Amino acid sequence: MRTQKHICLMGDSIFDNDGYVLGEPGVIEQLRRSLPQGWSASKVAVDGDRIGHITEQLENVPTHTTHIFVSIGGNDLRTFGHLLREITQGARLEQLIAAPLAEFEASYGAMLDKLLQHGLPVTACTIYTAIPFAEPEMRNHAPAAINAFNVRILQMAEARSVPILRLDKICAEKEGFAEISPIEPSSQGGQKIVDAILQSFTAA
Repeated sequence: MRTQKHICLMGDSIFDNDGYVLGEPGVIEQLRRSLPQGWSASKVAVDGDRIGHITEQLENVPTHTTHIFVSIGGNDLRTFGHLLREITQGARLEQLIAAPLAEFEASYGAMLDKLLQHGLPVTACTIYTAIPFAEPEMRNHAPAAINAFNVRILQMAEARSVPILRLDKICAEKEGFAEISPIEPSSQGGQKIVDAILQSFTAA
């Protein structure tokens, strides 16, 4: 923990949640406040970005970065959300998400490979599943669907020896999500994410 490090946060609104925490600190500010003396952090994550945006974000990663943490994929999954409505008409979840899973695996795997080519230690994140959705079909079926994608994330990360932060376990309570947008972390959830980031260094 004594060696100076610079952590760069990449991805989407999981790390770029400043606009959703009602005047409280966002994840990047919480991380900076929690870092050991001499460490620093930056954020190139952008609210709304998808897997395909990571290449663009890489261009903004500071040259003194020592570790990358990436949380991406949730917005890609949102494009498949309409499929869940078909479950109420008798469709099976496995059949509905088979093609999206294959598409996701190809793009996410390529994204991890691109990050690893950058030559820095990379930690990826799962997508959290305990989101307090307002829509019944999302509350009832989204967690199982998201879990299927998380399984692929875990498999791809393991195949590349990429550590994982299990956001599906870290943010598992209603208080972990922002009041004005239930798919973003609240300040409470953000601090849990920050704590997990720092704990990953002591566990290494």
